[in-house]
Amino acid sequence: MKCFICSAESSEVPSAGDYEQLACPVCGEYRLSRTAIKVFKENNWKFNIEKARSWLTSQQGDGTIPLISSDRAATLI
Repeated sequence: MKCFICSAESSEVPSAGDYEQLACPVCGEYRLSRTAIKVFKENNWKFNIEKARSWLTSQQGDGTIPLISSDRAATLI
């Protein structure tokens, strides 16, 4: 599977929630809500790679896997 942020080949991690979880070798591990995925596909949006990676980095230090909600995703395009 391709990373939603940078398109690098990534591993999909099985998820039990309303999100897809990926482990990207460049961006790291994160979750993207299914609502955000739908909005991105409908609008043909792309993440701003630098903004998204910066946000992920700021979130990854607390021991939880960051979740990019549809609201958060809209700020990272």
